[in-house]
Amino acid sequence: MRTDTKTGLVTGGGSGIGRATSHVLAERGHHVIVADMNIDAADRVVAEIEHAGGVASSHQVNVCNDEEVESLFARIRDEFGGLDSAVNNAGITGPIGSIEDFDLGAAQTIFDIDIIAVFVCLQQELKIMLEQGSGSIVNLSSIWGLTAGANYAAYTSAKHGVSGLTRAAALETARTGIRVNALCPGFTVTPMLTDQGLKLKPGTPEFDDVGAMHPMGRLGDPEEMAQTISWLLSEEASFVTGHLMSVDGGFVAQ
Repeated sequence: MRTDTKTGLVTGGGSGIGRATSHVLAERGHHVIVADMNIDAADRVVAEIEHAGGVASSHQVNVCNDEEVESLFARIRDEFGGLDSAVNNAGITGPIGSIEDFDLGAAQTIFDIDIIAVFVCLQQELKIMLEQGSGSIVNLSSIWGLTAGANYAAYTSAKHGVSGLTRAAALETARTGIRVNALCPGFTVTPMLTDQGLKLKPGTPEFDDVGAMHPMGRLGDPEEMAQTISWLLSEEASFVTGHLMSVDGGFVAQ
């Protein structure tokens, strides 16, 4: 049985943009399912939301494990009876390097997490939403899902895949009451930036240099991304589907 409370799923909800999005959705009345491979991180976000007066649940899931993904969506059906909003946020940057020297195993891992897992989660979300005749989904693409980054070939390829998948899904569901959009963030201060990939640390010249690549002269904040995701999911964006929204301080306008 459905309740009056909206249900929202955020994969990779334990940190970065996922954590910020979980908070914003809770503030806007969702019961947020914070899904993350790191259950301790997911539990911390749930505790933060509850401390602020919101409602949330954690769920440990490796989005590359089909059985764990099926378990997550079985719980959503059984416990919540449906799904109003979904954010396919889980992803990695992976190593940086030229195509000719790039490790194929590392490339496969990037593809598995950044596009195949998004496809699998999207399938499950659409099955639920098509049954109920409503729902809104935001996939996390990237500025590299609109343009390209040298030495980011695997990541760029995967994010272009997310962009294409988003548009295809939006066209398939345009008359069903379901909307599918994508957020394309610029460089944003999250563990994905500080602990993966470029491993940029605030206060270093390299960190400032990457900020200066954006016309606004700084990097993005997870809260800025979360607010945009929340808008795309909301009825305020009721005529928006198949859109790849760049939130990047002007990066792709250059």
